[in-house]
Amino acid sequence: MTWTFVALVVGVVIASILEICIGPMGIPIRQIVPDTIAYVTGQHSTDALVVGAIRLPRLLVALLVGAALATTGAVLQAVFKNPMSDPGVIGVSSGSAMGAILTIQLGISATRLWARPVGAFICGIGVVVLIYRLATVRQRTNLYALLLAGVAVSSLCSAIITLILSLSPLQTMEEMLFWLMGGLDGSSWSEVLLLAVFVFASLVVFLIIGWALDIMLTGEEHAEGVGVPVQRIKQLSLGICALLVAVCVSTTGVISFVGLIVPHLLRGFVGSTHRYLIPASALGGAILLSLSDLVARMAFSPVELNVGIVTACLGAPFFLYLLFQRQRAWQRS
Repeated sequence: MTWTFVALVVGVVIASILEICIGPMGIPIRQIVPDTIAYVTGQHSTDALVVGAIRLPRLLVALLVGAALATTGAVLQAVFKNPMSDPGVIGVSSGSAMGAILTIQLGISATRLWARPVGAFICGIGVVVLIYRLATVRQRTNLYALLLAGVAVSSLCSAIITLILSLSPLQTMEEMLFWLMGGLDGSSWSEVLLLAVFVFASLVVFLIIGWALDIMLTGEEHAEGVGVPVQRIKQLSLGICALLVAVCVSTTGVISFVGLIVPHLLRGFVGSTHRYLIPASALGGAILLSLSDLVARMAFSPVELNVGIVTACLGAPFFLYLLFQRQRAWQRS
């Protein structure tokens, strides 16, 4: 297990170097630190601007969003006791995208920089609260009802998004499509700061409640019998996951399947104990999204793809593979 974490840390370092060095304008590895220092001290040469103002914040956003999506995936898979769960199942991705698109359609985001993230956050949290209320009866949450409500409300949000797109002019539609496909273009240091605060705080909470998630995997009745406050852990887990995904979507748009792929793969190396799985998923998610962004930038250069397209191309076949494996398991049983 130690070697797995060593490999993940090395992977993050390698992915970070590749993300900064490779591009239309190549940056030598030895110049990364000097160019970063030059940018911080105000010596804005061309290389320093490329590294400090463009590639470094883009890299950090990719690392933080990848870590956030992967850890929320690991937590949700524990809460739902289903390895095929993904942050999209609680509806927050669709809700947040709808909120961002509404601010664009209403013209608020053009005059107020904070409007789009706030709109995405409010709608994302609102959708999760609605889904949770629909699935909760007598202070107990039915996870199957939660999944069904998530699918239904996500479909409604998608329908509203499609309606808004069909009524929008071409220029506005292009801006909206960014949020639907997910992208890291234009990442800023303010977004890095915002994400860092929420991601690290959420990771701390996830690690604190990791023991409860471990016990809940054995069954809710058994967990309640040994003193685990199951309902409170569910509420806390879903609330933090919703908050974290809403913050991610408000900065990068909808990026799918990271929360499905990474925890599932790493569970085979570090096991299902969450004090190991959560940090491993954070590192794995950071690697996956940063490398996906590199592919998105360079695969059809000079045309740049949205990173959400790359993760979808990776995740859809992986999801079908998992579905096929589970179907074979059901047939054997």
